[in-house]
Amino acid sequence: MSIISNPISAWLNTQDSKFTPIGKSVLIPLELEVLEDWTEATIDFTCIYSDANHASSAIEIAPIILKNHKEQSIAKTEVNLTVCEDGFYDVEAKITVILTDADSETGEDKLLTTFSFGVFSFQGKYIYDFSSQAALDKYAKVEALDKPNKQIKTLIKLAETNKITSSDNKFTLDQMAEISRHIFAERQKIEALYNNQYPSLLRQSQPFSLSLKKDLKATLKVRWPISNKKTTFLPLDKAYIVVEGDDDSRFKGELNNGEFSFIVPEDDFTFTATVFALYSDKFGVYKEDSNYDEIITTSFSNRLDYDITDGTAPFWSVFSAVMDLTDISKKHLNFDREKNRIVYVDIQGDSCFYRPKNQTININARRYYNWDVIAHEFGHAIAHETSAIANAAGGSHSGKNQYDYSRNSKTLNNKKRSISLAFNEGYGTWVGIRLLKQSAYVNKMPYVGDDFYTKIENDGFVTYSLDLKDHTTRYEAYGEDAEFCIAPLLWQLSDQNKNLNTRALCSYKTDPISYSLGNIYNKIFNGKKLESISDFYKGIFTDYVGITVDFLRSTELGSAVNQTTLQKIHNLAMPFAEFGVGINIDDTKPQKIKKLEWSQLKTGSLPGHDQFDIYFFTNNLDTLVYKLLDQKIGKTKKYVQQKGTNYTYTLQKKDISKIESILSDKKEKEQTLYVLIAATATGKAATKGQIETGPYFSNLAQFQYTKPKKK
Repeated sequence: MSIISNPISAWLNTQDSKFTPIGKSVLIPLELEVLEDWTEATIDFTCIYSDANHASSAIEIAPIILKNHKEQSIAKTEVNLTVCEDGFYDVEAKITVILTDADSETGEDKLLTTFSFGVFSFQGKYIYDFSSQAALDKYAKVEALDKPNKQIKTLIKLAETNKITSSDNKFTLDQMAEISRHIFAERQKIEALYNNQYPSLLRQSQPFSLSLKKDLKATLKVRWPISNKKTTFLPLDKAYIVVEGDDDSRFKGELNNGEFSFIVPEDDFTFTATVFALYSDKFGVYKEDSNYDEIITTSFSNRLDYDITDGTAPFWSVFSAVMDLTDISKKHLNFDREKNRIVYVDIQGDSCFYRPKNQTININARRYYNWDVIAHEFGHAIAHETSAIANAAGGSHSGKNQYDYSRNSKTLNNKKRSISLAFNEGYGTWVGIRLLKQSAYVNKMPYVGDDFYTKIENDGFVTYSLDLKDHTTRYEAYGEDAEFCIAPLLWQLSDQNKNLNTRALCSYKTDPISYSLGNIYNKIFNGKKLESISDFYKGIFTDYVGITVDFLRSTELGSAVNQTTLQKIHNLAMPFAEFGVGINIDDTKPQKIKKLEWSQLKTGSLPGHDQFDIYFFTNNLDTLVYKLLDQKIGKTKKYVQQKGTNYTYTLQKKDISKIESILSDKKEKEQTLYVLIAATATGKAATKGQIETGPYFSNLAQFQYTKPKKK
């Protein structure tokens, strides 16, 4: 498993910015979260100026030094910003955190991360946002809404008195378009004034002179950037567009692979086009506002080719990702999301999340170009909307053994909540990346379509990478509460490639199980409200094996059993043993029937398997010879004995006698029996959330049985 983990993040509150007079300072709230013990953090700022002639004193930001005396994971501080000259300023902040102890594996004693924000300053005041272009958008919006025309004034009044949200369809598209055009017109005025004073900036944003003739077919082409660098652009697909001419003509439709065509109504036709982050009636991308949800739009005038580089540029990555995922889930899961769903961007805080209460996907500024994370949250959305997974305890999760994770009080030492959260998050990672394997943007968007779950910053820096197809590397954490194991386990069961089982010791290493994404989702997940990997195991067991997990408990001794059924139980056992959920019998070395040995790849303190059913079958797997039910762990040999993650059981005389009586008619002195073990974790030893999980079956293993000599 390839993991690059950076347990540090920072969130700068740029959402609440307001105009500040030039020369006056403003304090911007900043939260730094470090998931390891640390002693000191330093934050240094570097500014990129829009004009090479700017003096270094044009913008002032004091470096920050933090001491973590209380050893708290979240430290709150403020960025002290002063802007003294007009301009566009993009600020990069580098954070260096000194750890209390060096990392045991890498030897590193510090953590690094970055964040960025931007400022636009003009006409005696400045405002900040996540980028300088976004700050210009905010500047224009505030100015435009401070001097509304009659129609805009009416809409603002309606919003203030009725808390309108676009999801309620209280604002029509025409009304939203009117607001967007009003703000865009103000932005154009600001750009024109700024360019007159500082002519080196924003050349693309200026109106172009076109010579459009009547009855000509005009085709607009709109593209969005695939990264913050804005050097590579892709056609914007399926977004809603309105073209409004100065002659009051209007053309509406949907971009098709970035293009929209209309017939020019008159000579020397001029127009303004507004593109909405709205995909049919399926979903829209919004900024959440105190009065109304603001649909994301971008506008341009008198251009046939338009590359989006304004402050909304990263939002179109989010739109394109969710649009693509919506289409994929329809095609491959046969699932069509309900109408008018909402995706929020520019949210407060450093995390992305899905909120079941209002069924919204929420993406923060660090993840606009991170499609793996967006797909993860989309996975939570469809799980909720298809009742696939029960609502899990939320909060912080490490990916490792959640039961032991001290930074989440809801799941700490709570079996039910910890395995539920691990399953829910592991599922989100699995389904999101599996959906992206079918993406129309494979080989176009970074990391889309590969077998990794990758977290990247907007500057392209990879902070985290989980290899979902790796079947050789030993993991750091195993078990029902380990998210890092749940995701690749689900991946293996739905991966069309055949991968050898190598971690759990077993002579049978083939991987015969390969569900398609649609089959595994609709047969095992859809409508089942699964709460843990245990629920998933029982569901896939019933579907794949064709019977329930408890069928052998009621099977009478000497009864015929189906060899194919037992083989399927064996096939299913190995992937679950590989990731520390189930158990395995090491049959790579000869073992005698009188003493059985098995093990579990398990880490952490979550109480493991503590109750076992043991079944014995004839050599040709057609008869149940003997069974031992509900065997508990104890100190004497009449119980299952446990040492760490290894278990042994010594057959008692009564057990051997019963086996001998059934095999008495066999002539061979040396006989082979097959053994199958079902392991249950009763949860009784858990501090809280004491639920039972399992039983998980082991692989089938051969044991030699020697008939005793006749006296």
